[in-house]
Amino acid sequence: MIKIKNTMNKKDIILFVIGILTSAFLTAVDLFTKQIIIDKVLFNSEIVVIKDFFSITHIRNTGAAWGIFSTQTDILSIVTIICSAMVVYFMYAATVNKPVLFCLSSILAGACGNLIERLKLHYVTDFLAFNIFGYDFPNFNFADICITVGCFVLLFYVIFIPKKEQPLFRQGTFADRFVGESYEC
Repeated sequence: MIKIKNTMNKKDIILFVIGILTSAFLTAVDLFTKQIIIDKVLFNSEIVVIKDFFSITHIRNTGAAWGIFSTQTDILSIVTIICSAMVVYFMYAATVNKPVLFCLSSILAGACGNLIERLKLHYVTDFLAFNIFGYDFPNFNFADICITVGCFVLLFYVIFIPKKEQPLFRQGTFADRFVGESYEC
């Protein structure tokens, strides 16, 4: 049996709550922007902002990125719930590292924003459309930005920031033991 003790002090609890509140705020921003699109932009229409580069659209995506798993909304929802629970745990363990905590908060916000819409509407509203050098990049939303930025900054942080100076997770947590020696390069 694995014995895990609570190693959080008052500062850790405050940082964890700040991380959760940051996630909640970003989720609210995502849902607010999607609601504006639903209310103000006709479905399947386009508002050109910068010709041949950027448009505001109103698309319903029943899948994930690039429309993959478009017939698997229920499975995507279950996977998102499981991954979100894991992210919350990693946030709990990451209170010793503010950049990691913020990245995880951003990832959680994006997952929750898309999950709420997926559960409520059975699709996700995508509305940002870019044409980059003639390639129509798949439409996306604020939640997707949160996930992408959170993942890329976290990846950059893990690869390029000296490991000895700042641990990723609080000592004694499962996350610390899981990452542990593999993180020390």
